[in-house]
Formats: sequence, structure tokens, C-alpha cells
Amino acid sequence: MTEIRPFRGLRYDPRKVRGDDVIAPPYDVVGAEAVATLHARSPYNAAHLENPSGDGEAKYRNAASLLATWQRDGALTRDAKPAYYAYEQRARIDGTWVTRRAFFARCRLHRPDEGILRPHEATIAGPRADRLALIKATHTNISPVFGMFLDPQRTARDLLAEIAKREPTFEATDALGDRHRLWAVAVAAEVASLTAVVGASNVTIADGHHRTHTALDYRDECAAKAGKRWTGNEPENFVLMGMIPQDDPGLVILPIHRLVQADPLPDAILDRLSALYRVEQVGTAEEAWARVQANAFGPTTFAVLGLEGPHSVHLLTARTQEAIDNAMPQGISQPSKRLDALILTETVLTPIFGIDRAVMTRGDRVAFTESVAEAHEAVESGACRLAFLVNATRAQQITDVADAGEVMPQKTTYFYPKLATGMVYNPLD
Repeated sequence: MTEIRPFRGLRYDPRKVRGDDVIAPPYDVVGAEAVATLHARSPYNAAHLENPSGDGEAKYRNAASLLATWQRDGALTRDAKPAYYAYEQRARIDGTWVTRRAFFARCRLHRPDEGILRPHEATIAGPRADRLALIKATHTNISPVFGMFLDPQRTARDLLAEIAKREPTFEATDALGDRHRLWAVAVAAEVASLTAVVGASNVTIADGHHRTHTALDYRDECAAKAGKRWTGNEPENFVLMGMIPQDDPGLVILPIHRLVQADPLPDAILDRLSALYRVEQVGTAEEAWARVQANAFGPTTFAVLGLEGPHSVHLLTARTQEAIDNAMPQGISQPSKRLDALILTETVLTPIFGIDRAVMTRGDRVAFTESVAEAHEAVESGACRLAFLVNATRAQQITDVADAGEVMPQKTTYFYPKLATGMVYNPLD
């Protein structure tokens, strides 16, 4: 069903650079200050390619020039043989170390309507144009897409665990203290095993929707230029993807809480909330969050900070799930109707505050955080008027929505940790 292939990765030579100095987060999770810090860390840091310096088209030319220079310098070398690249991350989440294992491969591109490589989130034009200009200039996948596949017999999970017992070929610790290790996997039997497992599944994109869309657009442009010479096996038909079994215990999705600007509050807000929810005042944000998490599988529950002043905490619990379902838009699937982030938008933010999906996308009245402490601080400091604490979306919900042929609103999922940029690059040749 899904076609993946090993490839000759372009990788940093650990004899020339320190791994800690050269890896970077994906382009879309770092601000300007963080980019400057990454640029200063090393002249070979991946952020020089991922978030290149310069204005307009010049920054993409700069990225291409650096990529060529680093290869001439020997900081980057191309592997002689095609391989998959096993990748282990260890991240500290809520005080506990979590281990996640995946592997990098070239994955054949498909349009969403083919049902093989399925998005779960919509994209917007700005990032797509930026990423398209970068891939055109560098002719390289700089950072990977992140894709989930089914591994019912634990074939991939068990193999990746065995590979992780070997000495890594590259390792790094990032600025957050998260640890990254990489192994080249070129043994024919291991390559065949991973290829077969993924080949029996479709793939749901976890992160990297804009990169996937860009890779599709780039493929189509290249195909149009080639005309009848296009075979379908060109490297542009594939994209660099970090492949992870959907049931890997390290596949962590963090909640994305909503910070809302609403001053003054709408009239009779408690009465309006009470139409669908039981409204209960509780003592602390931590207590409220614990009760929200306890209801992750229903009934739908949110915490709201700031309803009756900056120190107030309330719990909103659905009176009945049927009433929530009936309040959701007609024509969407049952899996979409059970997404907490979408329920909050459709039953609270839009009807009571006038904040619809378009407003959420613009970000002028709603901000986001994965931290309950940050949400609490934002309300108490006056940085926002209200904060809604929302349960994290589960991996199964993502695939259920994709199976229904639908996509989620932006800011519905936050996979952590992110796949690092710079572990391996994929030249499109």
C-alpha cells in the first residue's frame, strides 16, 4: 500500500562537527531569537538551511550555497550505500524520560484523495510557498515529515529496539536536553522487514503537512517539465519521512490549551455555558486539569481559568454527550465530533465569543500553550482574559479522522518531541 525506499543519506561527519552544535528544531517551532541562537551555535547548524539568513529569494540561494560548501568542507558526507536510518529520541516530559523510536526513509508521495498518505490537518499558503522555494533552491529535503503506520505484530518496534542496542553512528543532545541517536540500517533482511511492514499499511501524517504539500507541488512541477520523460521513479516522487509505529509508547501528543482575549466577557456567560455544560467552581488549575484528564474518554470536559476574575477556576462537564453531538456541525464524521479541541470551538468559542476557525488561524484573539502553568500565569498576569484547558488528541483519533477523509483544524495536535532537523538530509538525485 505504502512504498518506502532506502536512500543515500547526506549526514554530518562526527569527526568534523559536534552533534549538539548542528541539529535544530523544525522551521515552524522556532522564533527569530531562537533562530539567531542556533545560527551562532555553529556555522554548520541545520538552522542555516532550515531558516536561512537573507531577504527574499536571496535566503534560499544562501541555503543552497551553504549546503554545497559544507559538502566541500567535509562537514557533510553522502553515504555510499542506500539505507534506512533508525532514530531514537529520549525526552523529559513532565519529569519522566520518554523513549521514542522511528526510522527515516524515502516515502512515495500521494495526493490525499488516494488514501495512502493521509493528512490530518489543513495547510495555509504562506508556509507552503516558503518551503517550495527552499526545496527548489537546495533540491534536498532538509527536514523530515513525520508519519504514523500500523505495526500490529510489533515487527518494526522490536527491530528498532534491537538496532538501538548497537553503537550509534551519530548522536546529539539539543538545547532542551533531549537526546538524539541515529543508526544506518543497510542489512538486507532488516531493510526488507521494515519495507514490508510499512508496505502493508497506509500512513497518516503526524507532523509536516506543509512539507508534504510542498513536496507534492514540487513533484508535479518536475513532472510537468519532464513531460513524456517522466517515469514516476525520480527522487522527486518521494519525500524524506520519519516513520513511527502508531502504537509506539513514546508517541506523545501534548495538549494545546487556548488563551483567549475577551474583554469584556459576553453577557450572561455562565448561563450560556450552562446550556450544554455543568459549570463547577474548583480550587486550583492543577486540580481542574487533573479532572479534565480523568475524563479524556468522556464525558467532554474543559477547565476554564478567569471566568470570575483572574484567580477563578471552573470545570465545564458536558451534560450529555448526545447534546454535544447535536451542537456540532452537520455533515462531519463521528470521529470529528468527538475531538475536544473542535468541540470547544464549535460549542463555546464560536457561539459565545465569536471566535471561529478563521479567527483561530489568524491568531489575533487566541494564543496557544502546551503548559498548564503558562496558561495559569497568562490569566493571572492579564496577558489573556481566559484560558481553556483541553485534553490532548489521541493518535487513534487522528487516524479515525483521516479514515473518514477529513482533516482537523490547526492547533489540534502537538507531537513531542519534534523530529530534529540535521540528523540526515535527503538529496533529490
